[in-house]
Amino acid sequence: MKNEEKRAKVDICHNEREGFFFCDVDGHRCVVEYEMKDNGATKDVFHTFVHPGCRGRGIAGELLKAVVNYAAERGKKIIPSCSYAVTYFRRHKEQQGLLAEGISVEDDGGNCRLPKIREA
Repeated sequence: MKNEEKRAKVDICHNEREGFFFCDVDGHRCVVEYEMKDNGATKDVFHTFVHPGCRGRGIAGELLKAVVNYAAERGKKIIPSCSYAVTYFRRHKEQQGLLAEGISVEDDGGNCRLPKIREA
């Protein structure tokens, strides 16, 4: 199967009150969780999860893209605490202007914190 054929078309939703973006794929909830910092000026992206059966289809990238677009549209900055968020910004250097002051994705960083549980 070609890489383009494996890409999932997903509808991404945002639960701003609880601090996460999500999509449901093949009956599984996939999420990117964040916490607001600096009086709402910065999103600390601390956890990304895609069910093992849904991996390899670009879902995590689409979720992070939604976070990045949301932050950019609202003038927010991002702290990539999650290892996948660090990877995303390494792959998308054009988005690194959204990183919070003093944040570098070229450092090791990116240790996911214990996530909240999100039920489908």
